[in-house]
Amino acid sequence: MLIAAALLALAQVAQAAPAAGALVHHSRLFGLPDGAVGYVPVSASAHPPLLVLLHGAGHRQAEMVEHFEPEADERGIVLLAPDSRGVTWDKVLDAEAPLSVDSPIANAQSHSFGRTPDSDRVEKAIADLGRILPVDRARTVLAGFSDGATFALAMGLARDHAFEAVIAWSPGIAIRTQNPARGRRVFVSHGRADPILKYDVTCGEILPLLRSEGAEVTFVGFDGGHDAPVWLKDSFLDAVFGKVAGSQARPLPAEGATC
Repeated sequence: MLIAAALLALAQVAQAAPAAGALVHHSRLFGLPDGAVGYVPVSASAHPPLLVLLHGAGHRQAEMVEHFEPEADERGIVLLAPDSRGVTWDKVLDAEAPLSVDSPIANAQSHSFGRTPDSDRVEKAIADLGRILPVDRARTVLAGFSDGATFALAMGLARDHAFEAVIAWSPGIAIRTQNPARGRRVFVSHGRADPILKYDVTCGEILPLLRSEGAEVTFVGFDGGHDAPVWLKDSFLDAVFGKVAGSQARPLPAEGATC
């Protein structure tokens, strides 16, 4: 009954947010203000865990949710995909900007995460959902793919944001977190033949930075491209939410494993 009531309330919210609703082309998805898209499986409990999904470049939040619907159904996980204001996440745009020859301080700041308008949008989307559905914030995981993975690592490691764990599939830029939550679990993967974002950047820059900030890092490299295979999604979701029947997860390397 609680889930049914929540779905009815979410449908009413979606009607009040036409900009978000315009992105939803799947009948089981719902829109929230500021372009956020979500999904509540019928298997969700009264206080379900939440997986927050950050899209890559190009505002593909509805696709992010659709890609994870089978996992949500199997695990009873609520999905939420916030939207960046620009074509990608603001701190990623900062980090992608050409380096300044005149300002080393500006260069350092472009690769340093504090609080940004897009991180506020992510937290607002979680709060908007929480006012309608009592998700378990203690079992809330921040995840992202591509540019979304880069932003998830920067925001997710910050002490100011209360995430149980962070998942990054194929990140692309090392961004320092100003006030890291030491000991936070972080799961990172990258395809060795990725033609879009370099595997060597993850190995040589991102992973060392995360470990220097005190993250408990698990890394999985795989023979593939810019992707998150089903077995890899299951491996990380098993690790953070618990194993389920039918999972295609493969054993994860020990914490601290290198490329």
